[in-house]
Amino acid sequence: MAFDSDTLNTIYASTQGFCHRCRRKLAFSRFGLHDGRGAWDIDAVSPHPKVTALLPGCLRCVQKPTPRRLPKSAPVPVAGDDKPAARPETGGEPSAHEDEPIGDTALVGGAAGAVIGGLWGAVLGGLIAIGLQLWG
Repeated sequence: MAFDSDTLNTIYASTQGFCHRCRRKLAFSRFGLHDGRGAWDIDAVSPHPKVTALLPGCLRCVQKPTPRRLPKSAPVPVAGDDKPAARPETGGEPSAHEDEPIGDTALVGGAAGAVIGGLWGAVLGGLIAIGLQLWG
């Protein structure tokens, strides 16, 4: 498809003369050339199924296939079998608080905080106890 100079200028100016993928500087006079510094071509990008945008791209980026992005709601494919990952061996005994439910830890911490600091102490004590169990 042939483009007139106004259309080429608009496409080139849409990214201020830089490749829309790698941000290399492009030379307007090098449009359509297949070698050299600043050579560029038009890359058709579809940000939406019903929209196609024409953007400038350097030859290195235009010739590479665009990576296909998964929608955010799509599950991520998992390579390998469906077995759960094995726990790494640490070489020692598992600590006692790993098997303890978080609710019990928060209850004990909240009770200790309530004795020391009333209602706010109970809230803070519960949060500190959960934090110590998870990261301690």
